[in-house]
Formats: sequence, C-alpha cells, structure tokens
Amino acid sequence: MATLPSEHLVDIDRETGELIQGWPRIKQSIFVILTTRLKVRLMRAWWGSKFQDMQDKPSNEETMMSGMMAAIAAINTYEPEFKVTRVAIDEADATGAITITIDGIDLVEQVLRRTSVTI
Repeated sequence: MATLPSEHLVDIDRETGELIQGWPRIKQSIFVILTTRLKVRLMRAWWGSKFQDMQDKPSNEETMMSGMMAAIAAINTYEPEFKVTRVAIDEADATGAITITIDGIDLVEQVLRRTSVTI
C-alpha cells in the first residue's frame, strides 16, 4: 500500500529558474502533465496525458467526458502530492483553447486546493 508523502517535493520554476515547492510546484506539475502529449518525451514516452487529444475533436459531451477522465487519470498517476476530487471544463472555444478547473487534496498539507488551467 502506498504511503502519503510527508513533505513537499522541490522543483525548478519553469519561468524564473528559482526553486519551488508546495502548492506552486503542484500547480506547475499539473500544467506540465496536461500539456504534455503521450509519447513525446524521449526518455519517458509513457509520461503525460491524452487531455490535449480532445482539442482536435468536436466539443460534444463524449469528448468533454473523455478529456476530463484523461486529466483525472494523468494527474492522479503522475502527481504524487495531489489527489483530484473534481474536474470541470469551464470553456472550450472555436480556437481550440480549453479552460478547466481542477479541485483536489494536497496530500502533504491535507487541504483542499483549486487551480484553473488554460490549454
């Protein structure tokens, strides 16, 4: 059985190069997971999500549900400090931009968190 993380991981901020941890690191990780297509990373082809695949499809109920399920599965698989409790697609426009809101639990601090991601 997996154990809960006891302290936050440390990472590098993609914008500033500074060290980050806690909620800012988790938000960055969620963004990277959702914006990385499967099989594009050379040494980690299995890492990423199928979420972006919904951008090329019609904005119908089936596509939206598939996208939400892909986001949940990828985040829960690849982000060890966060457990998704809810995903909602806020907007999907004709240009292909998708805005989603992700709710979940920060497993280290045991608090509810929310973030919005536009892809």
